[in-house]
Amino acid sequence: MELGLVTDTAADLSPKVLQEEAVGLVPIYVHLAGRKYKDWQELTPDALYQAMRAGAEPVTEPPSVEDFAEVYERYLQVFDRLLSIHVSGELSKTVDRAREAALKVAPTRIRVVDSGMVSAGLGAMVLRAVEMLKGGAEEEEVVRELERLKRSSLYFSVADLSHLARNGRLPRFGEVVGNLLGLRPILRIEKGHIRFLKVARENAVPEALARLVLDEFRGRTARITIAHTDAKAEWIEGLKKGLESALRLERGRITRSGATIAANVGLGALAVHAYSVE
Repeated sequence: MELGLVTDTAADLSPKVLQEEAVGLVPIYVHLAGRKYKDWQELTPDALYQAMRAGAEPVTEPPSVEDFAEVYERYLQVFDRLLSIHVSGELSKTVDRAREAALKVAPTRIRVVDSGMVSAGLGAMVLRAVEMLKGGAEEEEVVRELERLKRSSLYFSVADLSHLARNGRLPRFGEVVGNLLGLRPILRIEKGHIRFLKVARENAVPEALARLVLDEFRGRTARITIAHTDAKAEWIEGLKKGLESALRLERGRITRSGATIAANVGLGALAVHAYSVE
């Protein structure tokens, strides 16, 4: 049976990449300057970053049940079944809307997966599913691998925590910690939640993120994704080089985060996702 894949724009995978891999995309909405846009489709990362640098404060909105239903109905004309992989249900109602649409459209043909991840982590899971299906894996094999990757590591740092606090993604106490002069918070996605780990000197953020990955994956082969929201080029390069020089790296990629992520973490965020190859 042919199995198709669907995801949302919190995966930070461009529509071009998803189209090439025949993955269905359901955009999360972004409210910006009195208008509503479909992330990645109607609002590019560059346009969003420019607006935020000018003082805009975007707000996100999950796709509607109808948005999911339209994609599901279209893809079920091509595929026998669908695996729909989405941003952590602890951080967004997107996966709830997907489940509601699946029940409405074809409950026996659509399997909705809460990735427990976001951004680089969600994108890595989708690309891993694509890879496995190309290799002839069955649906249950793919689902087992996605369950394993839910426990993978996504570490990140933001310029301040006000965006996360404002959108209810982090307790208010974190905002105070994150705004200490010259320090930046280091956080982790854990069981779908954002967990505060520690603070690091601002210029030491790439080193701190690399160290967390190296301490966890030393001696094991890993795949890495670096994601950012207009972070400093030297930070991205520093993190990349730090990982390449000390890690058994099988595969790596760098991506910019779209409006879904930028609206909730602000500009200057830097993230690294890693998982072991088994």
